[in-house]
Amino acid sequence: MHATTPAIATYEMRHPLLRGQEAVWHPHASQLKIRRQHKGDFLFRHGDPATHFWLVLSGWVKLVRQTPDGKESIIDLCTTEDVLGEASLFQYANYPYTAEVVGDDAELMTIPAGLMQQLVQENSRLSQQIMTLLNERTVQAQLQREHMSTLTAAQRLGCFLLRLCRGKPGQERTLEIPVEKHVLASYLGMKPETLSRSLQQLKPAGVEGAPGGVKVQQVECLRRYVCDSCSATGECENEPSD
Repeated sequence: MHATTPAIATYEMRHPLLRGQEAVWHPHASQLKIRRQHKGDFLFRHGDPATHFWLVLSGWVKLVRQTPDGKESIIDLCTTEDVLGEASLFQYANYPYTAEVVGDDAELMTIPAGLMQQLVQENSRLSQQIMTLLNERTVQAQLQREHMSTLTAAQRLGCFLLRLCRGKPGQERTLEIPVEKHVLASYLGMKPETLSRSLQQLKPAGVEGAPGGVKVQQVECLRRYVCDSCSATGECENEPSD
């Protein structure tokens, strides 16, 4: 792991929590740390004191909880523009999950818990931004639970791909998915072999395998295939706009 303290201007356009908030963050730039983590690195573990709020600038991080008998449950896969460690917004809190880097190396920004708590109290716009980000995560988690019973395995994979299509203009997208197959399969509630079959089943919806990921040829076609079976149709953040 390597941590530095860069000028905030270098990174402020790479995360929605930083964009347009120069007056808030620049006075505290010395406390914002950039961490470059490798695959398999643990950012923190379940039960550790929540000392920092984390912004994902690039890469992938899985959030997991583990039962006493060693079974692992992946509760989220976070990537660029996501946030971690929301427990740090509260005094004397502990992290409710373990965060581990998966796939390629990840780059993250850490913000001390005390600073986050101070800024949230002082700045209503920042507070609203954080509430919006956390609400999106809550909605996503609720949809994930719903999808386990209402969507086929192929549709669940398609929904995940739509999530990665957000913010990428154009009808055709090539998506890099460096997360290992068994990790993604576990997150989507299926076996690795089922994941492979599901990708094949998405071909009629314009999805095919590509080196290091998948190619989505027609986003709108994939959206219809997935979203017509989802209760959030018309209001979901996963629905891309061109």
